[in-house]
Amino acid sequence: MTHFSDIIAQNVVESLPVGLLIVDHAGAFTTVNPAAATILGYSRQQLLGRGWGDLFFENEANARFNQIVMDVIQNELVGLCRVVPYAAPDGRLLELSITSSYLSADSNTAGVVVILHDITELSRMQRRETDMLKEVNRIQQEKIRGLNKLAASVAHQIRNPAFAIGGFASRLARQLASLGIDSSYPGIILDEAKRLETLVRTVGRFAALGPARPQPVRLAEVADQAMKLAQTLVPGPAADAVWRFELPEVQLVVDRDQIASALAELFRNSLECAAPRPVTIGLAAAATGERLELAVTDDGPGISPADAPHIFDPFFSGRPDKAGMGLTLAQEIVLEHNGSLTLDAGYAGGAKFVLTIPRFPSHLMSRLDEPGHALGV
Repeated sequence: MTHFSDIIAQNVVESLPVGLLIVDHAGAFTTVNPAAATILGYSRQQLLGRGWGDLFFENEANARFNQIVMDVIQNELVGLCRVVPYAAPDGRLLELSITSSYLSADSNTAGVVVILHDITELSRMQRRETDMLKEVNRIQQEKIRGLNKLAASVAHQIRNPAFAIGGFASRLARQLASLGIDSSYPGIILDEAKRLETLVRTVGRFAALGPARPQPVRLAEVADQAMKLAQTLVPGPAADAVWRFELPEVQLVVDRDQIASALAELFRNSLECAAPRPVTIGLAAAATGERLELAVTDDGPGISPADAPHIFDPFFSGRPDKAGMGLTLAQEIVLEHNGSLTLDAGYAGGAKFVLTIPRFPSHLMSRLDEPGHALGV
């Protein structure tokens, strides 16, 4: 039975898709499976019986690779995990995920077990994806910077004429009424002037959005501020809405007012799209490492496939009485925080927006030392 068990164990080691090394107390390799030999760029015959130091210490490029075994032995560590570069003898430069553990017997060093996983291609793909996302964000930021200039100009050029048109339309309506003339035209002109005024205010708000002013804050406080702001922006539908927040106790460094405004615009979108029917709005959060993902959902009519590609475009709206700048403003705020805002087109039963931001963005953390920034919650 023991011999059979040894054969099974040997077959398992041989067939492992990751590299397995066992180094004895003298530093010599006693076990090397095929995957480990392939990753390291040696044959098993070249490794078995040879010392770790003889093979790897001479190459300075493998200093971090060698340090793992040294740390495990010196500190008697178990389950030490690191990602390190490795320079193979054939010139390949790999990125390895290594888990290593100290082995002891009768209080003496018995050796070290090392598990190797070649993540070179995975890391390359992740870097490529990160670079692509950075490029997409850069293009979006350039687009929004150009839009900021346009928005400031439009707001300045249209504000006074819009107010004048509205004022004269009201005056004309009063004069016609005093003469006993019944006409709907002044009312139409006044309604359109008010729409222009709303557009000017919205565009002006977009143009006035300044750099983020970060402060440490709890997520629940930001969400509560966003809900109250949405209730102010759309008081009628908001009064009948059901709010369901599932938020962990998370702290982050952001511009509290800006992130609250971004969430409020998403809430407003849900409220306006569902009106006059009451809507249930959900906000869920998940912190993964240094990033925070927020999901805003509703059970409204959703967003049509035809509209989905354009919802973040300036002035795009499915309703003629809306300026179509709310989601554009939300996206600009998120980009300012080095995050992303996307529509989950596959979500069924309503609309779902996913907002992802760093919890402690480095470009904002540096601003905490500037005058006027809060350093505590």
